[in-house]
Amino acid sequence: MSRPRVLVVGAGLSGLATAYRLDRAGIDVFVLEARDRVGGRAWRVRVGDAEFDAGCEALDREHSALLGLAEQVGVGAWEAPPWSSEPPAGLEGADAELFAELERAVDELAARVDPDHPEDVEGAGALDAQTLAGWLAERGASRRVLEAVEALIAVASSTVPTREMSLLAYAAKRAAGAAPTGLTLRFRGGPSALADALAASLDGRVRLASPVVGVEDEGNEILVRLEDGSSERAARVVLAVPLTLQRDLRFDPELPAFRREALAEARYGVVVKEAALFDRPVTVPTPDLSEDGHFYASAEDERLLVRFGGAGAADRHVEIGTRVGAQPLAREAIRWSEEHWTRGTYLILGPGHLLGWGGRLGEPHGRVHFAGAERSTLKSYMEGAVRAADQAADEIIRAEVR
Repeated sequence: MSRPRVLVVGAGLSGLATAYRLDRAGIDVFVLEARDRVGGRAWRVRVGDAEFDAGCEALDREHSALLGLAEQVGVGAWEAPPWSSEPPAGLEGADAELFAELERAVDELAARVDPDHPEDVEGAGALDAQTLAGWLAERGASRRVLEAVEALIAVASSTVPTREMSLLAYAAKRAAGAAPTGLTLRFRGGPSALADALAASLDGRVRLASPVVGVEDEGNEILVRLEDGSSERAARVVLAVPLTLQRDLRFDPELPAFRREALAEARYGVVVKEAALFDRPVTVPTPDLSEDGHFYASAEDERLLVRFGGAGAADRHVEIGTRVGAQPLAREAIRWSEEHWTRGTYLILGPGHLLGWGGRLGEPHGRVHFAGAERSTLKSYMEGAVRAADQAADEIIRAEVR
């Protein structure tokens, strides 16, 4: 290929959105992707004669950066049932009161936190060191309450145990606009349709099956080394791959201490997302949320029963058919921790991470810039991936026009 001005490493939503923004700004850009497809975690998988979204799926009406980008490339959204937000049944009396107290505490903290400057909230250090499970334990939470919170937050959403989740980081994500209206929107054709549209807009400037192994800043340009022994050069590079993959890259010069610390400590969740196809519309099991995961009928095909099993639920073998008393026609499961070019779900900040390095992941390293949802204040959402793309693109555009 001819030498581009900017190389983007990673053709997930954030990398593609970064390239799209740079291209529209008149900056020559090219994308390298390790997989044989675009989209990253935006991946629609076939199950018999149906399909389901194996990675990201739902979005919120307030996710304006994501929706604006989709509108620009002609991908529409439609209203669907909200993602489950009800706790498991069975909490009564003091248990129900403590569960509600946790919800109020998180909401009150989210109202006080500036997600761009969480360090400014009173007691920030102690709040960042506190975990959700620790907050409950200090108040004498029963096993029933702990299990309910684990199911609602870890199993059905975060994919990381609540004992490893920073209270401040969790509240800051709420403040940044995680799901204010209930994640009731879906893209027509799924998030992979958005990835495909972005890639198509780049008119052949995405190269698949091209894993990167090294990034070297030579002063006036960047040398990018590929796994096959070849190399590419550009004035600037954008890394839009998870920290789990950045760990394997060779950087010259060496990354700064805070980023090396992030690569060593970053925790991505564990999840299995699977779908079973039946010959008629399914009845969702009751309860739909338990230690086995979150069960729901596909919003696009009522014959599909989907299970999202995060944290401990990811390790549980569940026969979906027994939940509805029927044998599925087909079944597919994706375990994201076993996907080589992802190695987990998304970044969830643990105790001390937000104030230590979690807010600095967007800082450039010379001519190396960073996208990916990790650099945004919404680190586990498609909206965060697009916000990060906008930030990375703006950063480069400002640098290029000086």
